[in-house]
Amino acid sequence: MATEQRSSLSRAFPRFWDVREWRMGQKLMATFLIVILMALGITGLISVNTSREALLGQGTTNLLAVSHSTSNAIDQYLFMRREDIATASAFSEIVAFATNPKDNTARVNALQVLKTLAKKIDYESIAIADREGTIILFSSEQDLNTNIKASPYFVEPMKGIVGYISDPAVSAVTNKPALFFSAAIRDPAGQALGVLVSRLSLSGIWTIVENDLDAAGPGTVGILLDEYGLRLAHSTSKWDRAGVEKNLLFHAIAPVPDQVTQQFILEKRFGTATIKSIPVRPLAEIARAMQNPVAGVFETSADSSPARHYAVMTSLRIKPWRYVVMAPIPTFTSAADTLGFQLLVFAALIAALTSIVVILLTRTFTRPIVQLTQVADRLSLGELDVPIPIDRKDEIGELAEAIRRMQASIQVAMERLRARRA
Repeated sequence: MATEQRSSLSRAFPRFWDVREWRMGQKLMATFLIVILMALGITGLISVNTSREALLGQGTTNLLAVSHSTSNAIDQYLFMRREDIATASAFSEIVAFATNPKDNTARVNALQVLKTLAKKIDYESIAIADREGTIILFSSEQDLNTNIKASPYFVEPMKGIVGYISDPAVSAVTNKPALFFSAAIRDPAGQALGVLVSRLSLSGIWTIVENDLDAAGPGTVGILLDEYGLRLAHSTSKWDRAGVEKNLLFHAIAPVPDQVTQQFILEKRFGTATIKSIPVRPLAEIARAMQNPVAGVFETSADSSPARHYAVMTSLRIKPWRYVVMAPIPTFTSAADTLGFQLLVFAALIAALTSIVVILLTRTFTRPIVQLTQVADRLSLGELDVPIPIDRKDEIGELAEAIRRMQASIQVAMERLRARRA
């Protein structure tokens, strides 16, 4: 009894995983859907992956172009400002005053030159220091008599370097990030009479870096790093310079050695601000890339986005700095992702249309088979005159014709049997 019940349930609820129990319509629909969806899936996967690789390749090419272009622009900016100060240090008015600082006429002439030079873009001030490092003439009189003897921008030119560029630092005068360019003032015999020093706002370099915001696509960011991994400029300052100064400027991407930190404090690198350590906002992948002279393209996290980024690092020539341009990976792959979504929608539509077509097509096969099954059942019950309402030229029509012949044969056989009994 239990076996009969299980058999009855099996007929009423066929096992889905047993293909032998499927109806013909189900088999046809499954076959069509599998074939079509597999074809669409393979084609779509190849297309999306190919598009994704092409877009990533184009994106990294754009990043490389932006990185090299901006690095060259920063190098050119530094080179030109260094040439300016080196050239100005040889002006006759500057040399005459450095030779005889007590000559009032020489002082007036030199001061006029300094004020003219200080009017150039990004210049904050320009000064002359004597052999002892004391500022004896200043374009704005703010730092007059200040001694800069311990500053690298005094020490290095006096050693013989032709044109010196400092690392960015917070000016003790303006409390703003600045760069110092300097050159020794020499007499006709080549003896150093002092140093000509210019202080430039870091905003000039910031502007160059800010131009890279979204340059290679939405979310593109540029970061200028010094040799210790301190952020010197960040393209997001384009919209929030005060915020970048507070939260990113001089923040390292990895811990800085203690001796470097102590040197920064000794040099008053950060102006009047008192620091005990350099703040760190880690970017581990960029820190690792800095260890490689040729970093190439790599993935990294970012300051301003949780998304993974593709990044390119370039070394500058004038200073031992690195410039990094990065963009979110979805910026490059969004078109491929959109294509993948479109293919998914297209596959769903194709699956729906295929189901409709298969249902309609299945009916043309299964309906006459069901009719023939009913005819066979009625014949088995003795209804030898049951009509067979199928007139087709295909295999189903041939089956119907065979059943007609069988029906006729059975009728003849039954007539013979009756005749014999009579």
